[in-house]
Amino acid sequence: MFGTIINCIKGSYIIKAEGRFPERILNIASSSKIYVHNIRRTGEDSLTFCVSKRGGDKLLESAPEKLTLTLVESFGLPIVLQRYKKRVLLLVLPAIFLVAAFIFSLFIWRVEIEGGDKKLQAQVREVISENGIYIGALKHKVDQYAIKRNAILALDEVSWLWVDLKGSSALVKVKERTPKPAMNEIHEPADVIATHSGVVEKMQVYCGHPLVSEGAWVEKGQVIITGVFRSENENIPTYYHHACGNVTLRLFEEKTVIIPKKTYTKTPTGKKKSVFALNLKKNNIKFSLNSGISYAEYDKIERKYALPLLGVSFSKIDYLEVDVTSTDTDVEKMLEIRRKAFTDSLLKNDMEIINLTEVVSEGENEYTATFTAECLVRTDKEVPLEQAAEDFQSEKGETDGKNS
Repeated sequence: MFGTIINCIKGSYIIKAEGRFPERILNIASSSKIYVHNIRRTGEDSLTFCVSKRGGDKLLESAPEKLTLTLVESFGLPIVLQRYKKRVLLLVLPAIFLVAAFIFSLFIWRVEIEGGDKKLQAQVREVISENGIYIGALKHKVDQYAIKRNAILALDEVSWLWVDLKGSSALVKVKERTPKPAMNEIHEPADVIATHSGVVEKMQVYCGHPLVSEGAWVEKGQVIITGVFRSENENIPTYYHHACGNVTLRLFEEKTVIIPKKTYTKTPTGKKKSVFALNLKKNNIKFSLNSGISYAEYDKIERKYALPLLGVSFSKIDYLEVDVTSTDTDVEKMLEIRRKAFTDSLLKNDMEIINLTEVVSEGENEYTATFTAECLVRTDKEVPLEQAAEDFQSEKGETDGKNS
């Protein structure tokens, strides 16, 4: 294979030798140090062989007497260049195109940022531009690890970043840092209240005194863990703590939807009628021209133009005729859409769906579907005690005074 490539680059001839003792041409080639190959006997007085272009030209010029040399075929790069030497552009333009494509592939011509909001993307674009990622930058000079390190150090909002180079594009993947949730001071007295109504499925109390137990029904806003510790002994002071815990409720969510048996579709006919009206606001008088509408079904578009100084307003009402067609509603498809919307709303509120049932009843013109979901949801919310906090601080001050 390598030899074939070399022959194509140098150019090769296939020559046919005819006459008495055609092997003489091979002796001449050997004495002239011309390499011949693929020798084939084609008759008693003829043979063919392959030789390089330069060697073939020498043999064609020095053919012995009574021996005819015929050029059967020529191929290779020199042959092509000689054939198209008068059409230089056909060879030069593709070469220029290939060289230009290669050179352009060494640069970055598109920068795309994936992840984060528009503000964060603008900040990331500025940082990576300072570190070598910009339109027209050389790809081999891009240090992906250095860009990742510098961007994370420069931007507190970024928790992870990476640069992928694909062709002439740079794809920068960004992951925004999750903001630290606001936490109440642990020394601030607080109660835990329920954010939903339901049955307590599971309760874990980390600090405080539970007011309900597992299996009990609680209402939304009810205190379920208190941070107030009162003793029946009047001589023992009341203590206030920051109550906290993990409480899971079991509850039922229900939603009823109406699905009509017929679906109506409006198709404009192209007919339109415009009605102009004049409204005198002071006397509440309205005049209209050509107000009779003969369309059985139509859409109405109204535009108002007011002249406040004169107390007059004009309006133009366009009536567009439509054909109303009805089709039978795909009840199963509509039920699936409404069911998914219902479950998505529950999952959005961090509810875990345990069981989902539906009851569909048929009316004269519609179906009524009732979805009932049995869910588990975390319901604890820590609420500060303002009065308790004041007492807590005053008691703490008295204690500190005594210690001092």
